[in-house]
Amino acid sequence: MEISNSKRDLGLMFATLLGTCLLVTACSSDADHELSMLNKGDNVISLSSGETLLLTDTTTYELEFDEALATCTNSYYEDCFSPQTRGASDSYRAYGFDSEEPETGWRKYALGKDWKQYGISPGTYIGRYIRVHKNLSILPNKTIVVANYNSVNAPQNAMGWYGTTKTIGFSATPSTDYIADGVTRVFYINCNLSGISYNKYIPALPSNFEWAYRLIDMEDVW
Repeated sequence: MEISNSKRDLGLMFATLLGTCLLVTACSSDADHELSMLNKGDNVISLSSGETLLLTDTTTYELEFDEALATCTNSYYEDCFSPQTRGASDSYRAYGFDSEEPETGWRKYALGKDWKQYGISPGTYIGRYIRVHKNLSILPNKTIVVANYNSVNAPQNAMGWYGTTKTIGFSATPSTDYIADGVTRVFYINCNLSGISYNKYIPALPSNFEWAYRLIDMEDVW
């Protein structure tokens, strides 16, 4: 009788130990799964093409319409797009772009309803700001003066933003006596959170850019 009870006690002990092991294993498996998901985090976006994007961080940045698309009066020299100035000998044009330079990694941006004019519905998107460069022809002893893109004669959807001001236009810095570096800024939407590609440049597509400027004589301030 005692032997039978001992066997029963051993059986119960074995069952208890087995249950404990299974419970620990299950908990460990759940923890590993959670840790794996945590390591993947929300900073990896799977694209519809099968590729993945790694986000800089998991913060969702608010990009209000008035902040991103506000315009202001600039101090550019004159209207380079009027019929009188367009054909002037000191008026120059360049088209498209030569290179792009991302300002940050990929981030999540919340865009509102006012972005519909660019074909973007309200929602959260993956994007970043990009600086766009163009080599502009200049001449020695000449000053480059950028066109006023606020002019009523200026082409639409043909230039990015001037610096961080959100005014349409660009800056130009001489690299040599014959080349200046034209720089403007755009916002690029890669995809939404579901990985559906947009490939959208705002306010305009760099390949459509028209870089208008004048070259005038340098003034001797001395």
